[in-house]
Parts: sequence; structure tokens; C-alpha cells
Amino acid sequence: MAVSHRTNRLKLIGTPAVEQLQNGRYQLTVNCTTMNSREDWYSSNKARIFPDFGSLESAEMSIDGLAPRTGEAYTDMRLVSVQSSTQQDQYIVTLVYQTLGASFVQVKDDTIDLELNGLRRVSRTSIAQAGTDIPTDDKDIGVDFIDHQIDAETAVRCFLASYKVDDTDSYREFERTYIQAGTLSVSTKNLSEGVKQVTTVFLVTEGTTVGPVTARNTSNFQGLKTITVTTMQDKNGNPLGTAGTTPVHSFDTFSNFSYPGLFTASDSSSGRVGNVEIELTKAPAQSKVQSKVYVFFTTTSTIQSSDYTYESASGLWGPNDWGAVTINARGLNSGIRFNASKALRGYRTDDSNFSGSVSASFGESAFFNFQGSQKLFDLNGIPFSGTINPGPSDPVGSKWVLDVKITSAFDDVDGTTYYKKTIIVTDTIPAQVSSVGGPYN
Repeated sequence: MAVSHRTNRLKLIGTPAVEQLQNGRYQLTVNCTTMNSREDWYSSNKARIFPDFGSLESAEMSIDGLAPRTGEAYTDMRLVSVQSSTQQDQYIVTLVYQTLGASFVQVKDDTIDLELNGLRRVSRTSIAQAGTDIPTDDKDIGVDFIDHQIDAETAVRCFLASYKVDDTDSYREFERTYIQAGTLSVSTKNLSEGVKQVTTVFLVTEGTTVGPVTARNTSNFQGLKTITVTTMQDKNGNPLGTAGTTPVHSFDTFSNFSYPGLFTASDSSSGRVGNVEIELTKAPAQSKVQSKVYVFFTTTSTIQSSDYTYESASGLWGPNDWGAVTINARGLNSGIRFNASKALRGYRTDDSNFSGSVSASFGESAFFNFQGSQKLFDLNGIPFSGTINPGPSDPVGSKWVLDVKITSAFDDVDGTTYYKKTIIVTDTIPAQVSSVGGPYN
């Protein structure tokens, strides 16, 4: 005797097929034959053989309804598909049911990928009977999140990036995509003089960056907020301009250098004759010297005194005082004086002050000569002195700062101005060499 399904009009063919789905759900496929295969497909008869979508497998049909037998009915088993076909002289109706309750159940476990710079993306699909309300904590993009865990790992927080709802008369399917917050990308652009510009794109929340922030922009990626942060770093990845005491770049160069000329002021007195001479022994010379340029970034806009002695330099080479000699002589008997001052621009000397005296003898006068020319004679004697301003120190054998320059470089997003400072320091100044083109050969 054939067994009916939900109505006398549908007779089971064989045994229904049961498929166990994920997370405690089932799918039931029921094949039935109708009582009148010639006419049951008529539109006027469709209500006799086609149950409503979403109706329970245990529900009686509105026409010739039959209750399920004991133990037959599955909980929350609802119609998702119904169709008819013919097999020879039989009219077959196939009904497919699935477990669809009043709350959402995942269709399967999460789908996970790690394509976004190693960030986790989680896809999660849930299903429930038609009309089930979507949970309020699963709809706020960029705010709602899950703490996702694979096996025994530390949970990873992922934020809702998108969701999609698929409504039918049988079910409501709710698909969500979550993406892990973190760094989406990092790009580096090498600028000049040891500086690099680093652009980091963060997803949802801004992470840690290195160096002053020169730009910050927000946008979105797959529905989530992105924050693009641009920072300035040195070539080693250190913050640019934190203290301004460590150079970000240095390079060798040749710089113009002025060797001062050399003069001597000597007393070659003998007997009754005093002789004082000033001699230019070496002329000033312009030359190229090896030096190194150091580049710094700092928030300080003023030159510091320590800049002049950077890299053990003796100071800033820029002489503002040159050698000079003042000669004074006086006749003891006549009282006549001779005075001469000579400034020697571009010259220096190692000589120091001197003084002397010449005396008359046996009625013969004493004489004082300057630069080979007689200036005084006296019957008693002539005391004389030379006062010397040596000018700048000898630059040879020392390192010197040639220039310190500060220029505005950039402003950060808070309005702080960063400056580029360059210090040029010579190598140890070599001695001057004759008969060659310069100190290097």
C-alpha cells in the first residue's frame, strides 16, 4: 500500500533521501507520484500537489491534508524546492526540504583567506527561515567585529566589511565578510640626501608609524575605513629630525679654502745700528681642499655653537682679523720719534712682540733703520719696539667648519616646521706644497 506525503494526492515513491548538512542541519528529498498523472499538472490542480515554499515538512496540505506519522517529522524542516517531471506514464513531484529555524545557523564553517598583505579575511554565511530578523550586532560596517581564532592561535580581531542578504519565500541567507584590522600596505620613496618618504595604509585603525607625519588621509577599502599615513625617515628607518644631532646623510666634496699668507717682523740690530724689517714670505693662496658635507634634519631653526666644532673641528674658518705690525722708535737725546703701522690683509705670522735699543759710542751717533731705510739717528741712543698682531692661527694640521646652513624643509600635520641643516667640515688641512697644482697630487 502506497504511503501518502502531506496529502492523499501525493504518494511516496520509495524512501525519501536524507542528507546531513553542516551544523546540525538536514536536507530531505521526497519523490512522490500523483493520483491523476493526466490532470494533476493542470493549473486548477497545482494547489493539491505543490506545498507553499517555507512550509514545514510536517504540515498538512490545505487540500486532503495528512498529518505526519509518528517519528517521521524533522524539526524545522521547510520546503525550499518543488518541481515535477514525468517518468513514462507517471507524474512525479519532487520536494526538497532543509532545516530552517527561527534563528540563524551557519551554513558551513568560516571561509578564510590571507590575501590582503597577510591580513585575514573571513567569509561567514548563515541561514534561517524566511523573515528572520538580522542580528543588530552584525550590520554596522567598520564597527561590528568578531574575534576569530583558528585552532589554538591567539584570536584575531576582524571587522565587518560587508554583508549581503538573500531573501526567498523559504529562507533568508545572511552572508558577512570580516577583515582583520592592520597594515594593508607600506611603500617607500627614496628622496635626496638620505631621506625616505614612507606611506603606510592601515585598515580600520591607525597603527604605529616612525617619524614625523606629513600627511594623513582617510578612505575606504571593501567598505572599511583606510588611513593613509605619510612619514619622513632617514635611510635606516629612524625618525627624521627627532634631535637633529645625528646626520641622515654625508658625502665627500672639494671646497674652496683660503690659505693665509705669511709674514715675518724681525729685529736684526747690530752695534750702533738698529734694523727692523717686515718681510712677506708667502702669499695668500686659494685652493681646493677635501671636505665632508653632513646633512641633518631638526626642529631648531638657529645655528648652535656646537656646530662650529662638529667632527672635532677647531672652529669656523672665516678670519675677520689679519696680521699687523706697529713700530715705535725714539731718540733719547733728540726726542724725535718714529712710528709706523702696517696692516697686512690676508697674512698671518708666528712672530711675537719684540723690543731693543741701540746706543751711540765714542761720539758717534746711533742709527735706526726700518725696511732698509734710515729713520732716526741720535747721539745718546734709540730704544725701539715692535707690537705684532699675529692674525689668524695656522690652519694647517687642523679641521675647520667652512659653512653652516639652515633651510626650511617641511611641516608635519601638527604644524611643526622641520629644517634641513648642512655642515661642511674640512679634512685635516694639508700643508702647502710648491711646484704642484695643489695639496693633492
